Amino acid sequence: MRKALILLTLLSFSFVAQAQKGTIRGQIIDNETGEGLIGATAQIKGTTNGGVTDFDGNYTIINLAPGSYEIQVSYVSYQSKTITGVEVKAGEVAVLDVRLSTDVQQLEEIVVAAEVIRNSETALMTVKRKSPNLLDGISAQSFRRIGDSDAASAIKRVPGVSLQGGKYVYIRGLGDRYTKSILNSVDIPGLDPDRNTLQIDIFPTSLIDNILVLKSFTPDLSADFTGGMVNIETKDFPEEKTLNISGSLGFNPSMHFNGDYLSYEGGGTDFLGFDDGTRDLPLSRDTDIPNPALGDPTLTELTRSFDATLAAMPERSFMDYSLGISTGNQLNRPKVTWGYNAALSYRNSTRYYERAQFGSFLKPTESDQTELLTNRSQVGQLGSNNVLLSGMLGGALKTNNSKLKLNVLHLQNGETRAAKYITGFFIFASNTVSSDNLDFSERSITNVLLSGDHFLNNGQWEINWKLAPTWSNIDDKDVRQTPFRLEDGIYTIEPSEAGDPIRIWRFLDEVNYVGKLDATRKYQIHGKESKVKFGASQTIKQRDFSIENYRLGVRRPSQITFTGDADQLMEEEFLWTPRQSDGSGDIGTFVRGNFEPSNTFEAEQRVFGAYVSNELTVGQKLKTILGVRAEQFDHFYTGQDQQFAAGDSVNGRFFDDENVLSTFNLFPSVNLIYALTEQANLRLSYTKTVARPSFKEKSIAQIFDPITDNTFIGNIDLDETTVDNIDLRWEMFMQRAQTVSVSLFLKRFKNPIELVSFQSDPRNFQPRNVDEADVYGVEIEFRKNLGFI
Repeated sequence: MRKALILLTLLSFSFVAQAQKGTIRGQIIDNETGEGLIGATAQIKGTTNGGVTDFDGNYTIINLAPGSYEIQVSYVSYQSKTITGVEVKAGEVAVLDVRLSTDVQQLEEIVVAAEVIRNSETALMTVKRKSPNLLDGISAQSFRRIGDSDAASAIKRVPGVSLQGGKYVYIRGLGDRYTKSILNSVDIPGLDPDRNTLQIDIFPTSLIDNILVLKSFTPDLSADFTGGMVNIETKDFPEEKTLNISGSLGFNPSMHFNGDYLSYEGGGTDFLGFDDGTRDLPLSRDTDIPNPALGDPTLTELTRSFDATLAAMPERSFMDYSLGISTGNQLNRPKVTWGYNAALSYRNSTRYYERAQFGSFLKPTESDQTELLTNRSQVGQLGSNNVLLSGMLGGALKTNNSKLKLNVLHLQNGETRAAKYITGFFIFASNTVSSDNLDFSERSITNVLLSGDHFLNNGQWEINWKLAPTWSNIDDKDVRQTPFRLEDGIYTIEPSEAGDPIRIWRFLDEVNYVGKLDATRKYQIHGKESKVKFGASQTIKQRDFSIENYRLGVRRPSQITFTGDADQLMEEEFLWTPRQSDGSGDIGTFVRGNFEPSNTFEAEQRVFGAYVSNELTVGQKLKTILGVRAEQFDHFYTGQDQQFAAGDSVNGRFFDDENVLSTFNLFPSVNLIYALTEQANLRLSYTKTVARPSFKEKSIAQIFDPITDNTFIGNIDLDETTVDNIDLRWEMFMQRAQTVSVSLFLKRFKNPIELVSFQSDPRNFQPRNVDEADVYGVEIEFRKNLGFI
């Protein structure tokens, strides 16, 4: 028994001693290229305890007693460094990144202080300086220093980048359809599949390594590249164990704790971003809805099955708030290193506008008039509550020559909107409409990324592959609009002038599959590092879209006195019932179907791409990156318009999995980098890219938005937009991540897609190709370290 206690005590002491050990971890980087050095050595000076870098340039020194150390870093043909004052604490990880420079004439060792070289922002500047294409970005170091909590807050600091709604990225002033967001270099749709940009405020900065904004095209990227591309790179191997818990409160005196805020009673799970079934469609599309003239009492029961809430009601709004937690770590084993990241975040935001305004304006017909004419003006109260729940889980493992990564992302979003509007019509009609609008949108997206990196022949060959399926769903559930014609304080139901009360359910299901394979071969010509890169990719997107549209008719409305309260229409005493023997009944509200075949379609897009590019240094100062990408694009569509559904097969249109757009194009890319000095570059690039119509744009769907009273009408005849891009940049890099750059750019569009309104009804909008357009501009960036103050 005594021996067992002694053994247990010794094991306990051993465990405590082991737990008190510390670790030094970091990356050894080539100062010229910004790439990790394979096989470099980092060791405790005067000992044999150390580590050798892997194919990413990462090293680890373990089992170090707490204290201050000198770390000696060396690599063949590179200038060795000794870093002094590296503090190791018990049970913690000291992160130490080291940059080595070649010096063929003088290879003596230099000594620096630890804090001087630990600068990931400087590493990003090296990547920017040596990148084959124009890029800007922001690193994890800046996140920590500035205190940005999410990617949207951070990316605003990148020149030429702006945000719409605090979450959608615009680059170089170009709208959403000309800007693209990718995650870990793979396409991923956002919560709104009709946008190219991902809703980037969902990513906590604690899980991000870098955010890169690519401003010129290279052949390894998708050719659907116009204004620019945002690449969010998440961490796969955190340098140290992290646990971050965050929370925030936001208050706007005009929006929060406001008793005039508009909302309506929804479901019990709205606060989680999804409906609990309260707003589900109470009947199926094939339900036979009888005409009230037939006197069928079934009509009353069908009408009663719909939710009776139609009016936007005032309630007191709450303030904005958010919660988040994230963690990550890496575990070193003799033959493999494991890494993991996990994050969960919740955001709830409320907006209230006392005088929200929407309108449409027309060009005057008289040549001497310059002011636009108001056709429709919509003014009123608008309240919205937006909930975003996101979760991300990632794991990675690394061996001597390979790295595998699995990342799973799920987003859940729900938005409730309620509005009361007064709408005036001035040109094509002269009447006033009062309406209550209720809207709920439930959106979710799930993305899985499986990727692998493999290094062969001591890093001379690099093979990268990625597989990424994504499932996206959008349900607009029980969208309700109740319009009254308003004249001299009297409310009436007049469909010919104000429209019918409507109930809409919209369903969108989309599946995306992305596969990529890239290979890089490094070689040398006249002692200069060069590389050739080639690969292929396949993207398949499938969408299923449908709308269930129902209208509320009012039998004999002239015999009813309306108060302007939308809920009046669904009150029990106002529901339609068959005429009784005493003459009562046959007055009131009833439901009727309004199925429009053009609002249901299936579509698929397929993009196969292959490319080759070569990076070659000519002479001492000129680097050329020449390449070409080939892409085959096919768009398939299934659907019919109203005329065909009505039996007009001559003028109507019907598509049965028909290829409505098929193109094959070559996209050349020329990037030239001239090194004016060791720290200054002059860049010139010419590239050809494309912007393709989205599913919604290239369709015959008619999508009504009851909040704005506008209707989007698809255009099945759209063509893709081709773009010629020219970029010129002078850039200079200085110590401590200081930089200055001036950029000029020109983009020439052929067949650009613009959203236009119909002259006969400006509330209807349709995307159309126009002849051409030019976009040009200037970007200036200046970074100065103010540590001298």
